[in-house]
Amino acid sequence: MKKSYSKLNLLQKKLQGLSSPKGFFDYILGRNRKYLTIVIGYYDYIRGEVFIDDMCDVFDDVPRGFDLAVLIHLLYKDFLTQIKKGNINKQVAGFLLSGKARYLGEKKVEKRVMKALTERVFTFESIEEEIIEEESEKEKKAYITIQMKESEILRGEIFLHDLTPYLNDEHVTIEDLLTILYLDFINQIKEQGNSDKIQKSILSHLKSAL
Repeated sequence: MKKSYSKLNLLQKKLQGLSSPKGFFDYILGRNRKYLTIVIGYYDYIRGEVFIDDMCDVFDDVPRGFDLAVLIHLLYKDFLTQIKKGNINKQVAGFLLSGKARYLGEKKVEKRVMKALTERVFTFESIEEEIIEEESEKEKKAYITIQMKESEILRGEIFLHDLTPYLNDEHVTIEDLLTILYLDFINQIKEQGNSDKIQKSILSHLKSAL
């Protein structure tokens, strides 16, 4: 097993004995904290910022410092909680595969082309062509850096490795997972609007983390 499941590659380092054990002062000084960066479309970034602004307008007790990085971390921790409870790996793999295709895949367009069967007989078939965007047409990107415990990242890497038999040779990293979780959340907001239940749940998680 040589796959890297995040830019930090924690699982490989553990297996190779390259990671050093953490002492009490490492935890006190926050040395067990690591950083991962994801890249998303700028509109999805703005939509998330607006969601947070809405929460701050509706609730007076939103903790200071609540931003997109904190929101994504909350989504990830909720995901870890669910898998620790025993989610079916095959179902989660399906979610990640569809999410990667939807949110991280190359844009493609279906075209109908004429294909000759004989000199006088033709048929139409559908083909997919990848869309290559001009530099001026590319959407502006936003970079979000998320701070997490090293143990949280390692737990996710181990889970992704466990999913290998169900991922159809598709490689998924923690960065991919974070992006999928966030964009899936934002897509629900786009489709259904703000949910009082979701906002209160997020607020409850924020307060419990203090």
